[in-house]
Amino acid sequence: MAGGKATILVVDDEVNNRNVMVAQLASEGYELLTAASGEEALELIDRRLPDLILLDVMMPGISGFDVAEILKSEERTAGVPIIMLTALGDSDSRLTALNNGAEEFLTKPVARAELQARIHNLLKLKKCQDRLADQVVSRTNALESANQQVSELRDQLLHSEKLAAIGQLAAGVAHEINNPVGFVNANLGTLKGYVKDILRMMRAYESACCESARDPQVDARLMQLRTELELDYLCDDAPLLIEESLEGLARVCRIVQDLKCFVHVDPNEQWMLADLHECLDSTLNIATNEIKYKAVILKEYGAIPEVECIPSQINQVFLNILVNAAQAMPENAQGTITVRTRLEGETVCVEIADTGCGIEPSALPRIFDPFYTTKPVGKGTGLGLSLSYGIVQRHGGRIEVDSESGRGTTFRIMLPAVRLDIRNEAAAESAVESSAA
Repeated sequence: MAGGKATILVVDDEVNNRNVMVAQLASEGYELLTAASGEEALELIDRRLPDLILLDVMMPGISGFDVAEILKSEERTAGVPIIMLTALGDSDSRLTALNNGAEEFLTKPVARAELQARIHNLLKLKKCQDRLADQVVSRTNALESANQQVSELRDQLLHSEKLAAIGQLAAGVAHEINNPVGFVNANLGTLKGYVKDILRMMRAYESACCESARDPQVDARLMQLRTELELDYLCDDAPLLIEESLEGLARVCRIVQDLKCFVHVDPNEQWMLADLHECLDSTLNIATNEIKYKAVILKEYGAIPEVECIPSQINQVFLNILVNAAQAMPENAQGTITVRTRLEGETVCVEIADTGCGIEPSALPRIFDPFYTTKPVGKGTGLGLSLSYGIVQRHGGRIEVDSESGRGTTFRIMLPAVRLDIRNEAAAESAVESSAA
């Protein structure tokens, strides 16, 4: 209703009927359009949408019933109120009109006052509906914006918790790196002495080779030097030192690579197929120093397929639960953390069980609540399990927990091997192919 002036379309194949309608409504301030057939009306509506339609039932070509049905089936025109006018007053015609979407059904001749009242009421109702629709769109946009902000805040929170976890593990990771770097450094110092002695022996051999004839004294001197330098031991030990050093450097590289993969945050993280066993091994490698002094890790990996997921987020879930399990171990007693994997139908199950202190029954219902923690002040944010729960939910999975105070806790992470939306698309395509066949 541009400028507050409503537009009414009068559709009737009889010119006299159209003129009568226009004459009755002209003094009411409406903008009036006319069409002599259903086809003409549909073409006109396609160009310009009226606020209300007065539609005759009996017309050559497309009837008023058909026009109403077409208009109500399309989103653009479904909200336009229709008053059907006809000389037919039977109940079947009235029922057909209403079933096809008409808001009103009036029998000709229609009293002017009644027609104006019906038009006024329907336009008033449409105005309210349009205002409500605008509010719905506005609220929907606001809600989408709020959801986007919540999603961004959640991602920031996830990253902050990940960085907090990295900070907590940093000293342990540094210790893990220092160990292999330390023995590589020691090995290289020893190898330096070996090489020096070997070169000394080689120079002695070169000097002996320059003699024109074999001299027993030279041979004795060479044998004495060989014994002093422990040349046979050097030759046996040098390859072992080199192998050990290479292994240590590989361990450093592996720790650094796992750390880089864990810390990596990409705002456009892509879903991909991932080997959960590799994810678990990588996370265990990062958390080694946090765990090894408190628990022994047992791996009971089953045959599972690759899982479609965001690997860095799943790694965060594993880390939170593994570190919690290590921290649940009693002081001065080494426990056990068992990591199991198995396939249950189309769901991959990762189970992390510890022999720690367990969770009190009163606390169990709240462990996934944000900021809830049973740890001492300063030892935990209360966000790890809450964020883990959200991550698994967004992956279409679930987390289950069983715990007995004093005996340990078991967390089960259940993840679909294929995302639900992808699975539904595949099912729909299969159904289409079956129906086509």
